[in-house]
Amino acid sequence: MKEIWNLATSAPMLPLTILLVPVVIYWLLSILGAVDHDHFGVDMDGGVDAAHGADGPHGEGHPLGEVMHGALRMLNAQGVPVMMVLSVLIAYLWGCSMLGNLWFNKELSGGAGTLVSAGGLVAAVILTRLTVVPLKPLFRLIQDDPEPTKPVIGRSGVVRTASVSEREGQVEVENAGAPLLLHARVAEGSPPLPRGTAVLIIRHDDSTGIYIVRSLTESS
Repeated sequence: MKEIWNLATSAPMLPLTILLVPVVIYWLLSILGAVDHDHFGVDMDGGVDAAHGADGPHGEGHPLGEVMHGALRMLNAQGVPVMMVLSVLIAYLWGCSMLGNLWFNKELSGGAGTLVSAGGLVAAVILTRLTVVPLKPLFRLIQDDPEPTKPVIGRSGVVRTASVSEREGQVEVENAGAPLLLHARVAEGSPPLPRGTAVLIIRHDDSTGIYIVRSLTESS
């Protein structure tokens, strides 16, 4: 374990180890339900959220969007959430570079480390392409769910993120086939609703796609 730590924090590996840290934190927070995925550019169509400056319903033609879509095409990852693709790519890059330095750069010199990282990037791109291929039909099925979705206005759900506030949050609504995970907010001036709160969906904002909810126990 000490040898792994020493290699991971060595000069050739330290930048990649630091790059891996936010990925690990992101997924830990995702498991805990403490992040709202629409703030991290997760887009089922393979792009990033228009609010973050890339392609989307209101951001077509933006240079960052063109770069992102080009990268996704190279990774054969259109139709897979961006954060998942980046996480897989970074994890493979870190792992391949660790093995490369262990095998070919035992002195941990900077020059050889740069070559190893370049080779690791090539290997990571290839491995990521192979990894995301079986995921694409799964996400396509989620997008093109043949089960008709019932109107959700007036239905109840449960808060699934750490909270639903005026700025962020998600709620889960039971539906035929699979539950719906909806981006939700409380009405202006309303207190945040913590995770696990039963809510009533009262309105939909067509311009943002956000659902407005209130506590199910709140009097009308």
